Amino acid sequence: MDTSHINTATLRSLLKLTEQRDALRGELKQIESAILGLASGRASAPVASPVAPTVKRKIRRRRKNRVATIKRAALKPAKAAKPAKATARKSSGKRGALKSRILSALRAAGAKGAAVKDLSKNLGVKPQNVHVWFSSTGKKLAEVQKIAPGRYRLKA
Repeated sequence: MDTSHINTATLRSLLKLTEQRDALRGELKQIESAILGLASGRASAPVASPVAPTVKRKIRRRRKNRVATIKRAALKPAKAAKPAKATARKSSGKRGALKSRILSALRAAGAKGAAVKDLSKNLGVKPQNVHVWFSSTGKKLAEVQKIAPGRYRLKA
């Protein structure tokens, strides 16, 4: 083996592989002694499994947590139905109701028109909903005219 071309990374990997080989040889000796002990008729200690101890701990922890979860679920009383909360939220109302309410408010405002902010306050609707109404439905109606940003009126 030519050692002039070996770098530190190669040496580290060689060291790691050598350590693994030594560990496997030790396990192999344990297994062989257990086999010889059983073959000769004398009892021997149970052979350690080849699974790493950290993996064993993880498996044991998972099993323990699963059992604890099942026990906790069994101890919990059944959930009763929650009473309905009384909220001050209004229902969405009838389809097209906002259109008639906005148009009647614009008729009442006259030629100077009405601001979205004022319309939303008078109608009890969020300003965003009024803006969306004007940008979608109101745009399709020929009688609605935009006179300034956020301000609309009915054409005369």
